[in-house]
Amino acid sequence: MRLRLPAPRTLALLAVLVPLLGLFGQVVLRSGPLAPVPVTVGAVELRPIAPALFGIGTVEARFRYPIGPVVAGQPVVEVIDPASLWVNTRFDQLHAAGLAPGLSARTALRAQPDQPTAGTVARVEPLADGVTEEMLAKIAFEPLPDPLPRVNELAEVTLALPPLAAAPTVINAALHRVDGRLGVWVIEGDGVRFAEVRTGAADLDGWIQVLEGLQAGQRVALHSPRALGPHSRIQVVERLAGVKP
Repeated sequence: MRLRLPAPRTLALLAVLVPLLGLFGQVVLRSGPLAPVPVTVGAVELRPIAPALFGIGTVEARFRYPIGPVVAGQPVVEVIDPASLWVNTRFDQLHAAGLAPGLSARTALRAQPDQPTAGTVARVEPLADGVTEEMLAKIAFEPLPDPLPRVNELAEVTLALPPLAAAPTVINAALHRVDGRLGVWVIEGDGVRFAEVRTGAADLDGWIQVLEGLQAGQRVALHSPRALGPHSRIQVVERLAGVKP
């Protein structure tokens, strides 16, 4: 049986097509959906944090002599001592552990959101709201803001709670929700693995305690131009293209 050899023209065509196909394969792997996803990376750090507690309230005055029933035509005058102004604030019971009188507070009035004022927790109400599941506290101004806040003006309150013991923590940019599960993308070689976590307290700098799911020293993905998946190939970069530091 005699073997039929390819014609010279066919061999010449293959000599051209094979390198082109190899080049095309490299382009496909380096660009498009199969290309590595650039990601910025952070580390799981073992560090203590000072958690913050956020609440919403309204400015109120402490009336010692509430006005009783009045009749038509009777003049009514309310005199308010500016030093009696405080913010009646509500805090979610789920995160209110550690709420106590004397804690430092930062109050941002609705009319002056970029000018927060200092204060302290003057009183924690013994009766919580069982319907909204909130704790109630009174936040005193120290010192009084100028101009004075209006009674019933809305305010946002941030409390600095006592520092917690060192524990694994991640920056909040590392947290993602996938199929209803909260977790992080852990770096493994040139790929990623989704690790479900249980989080704890958070501080004002964006650090969040991880109670379960991570260990100190692991690397996690922070930012990427597109969503990551279990089969994503990644390329670690200092910062993403087009994003100012």
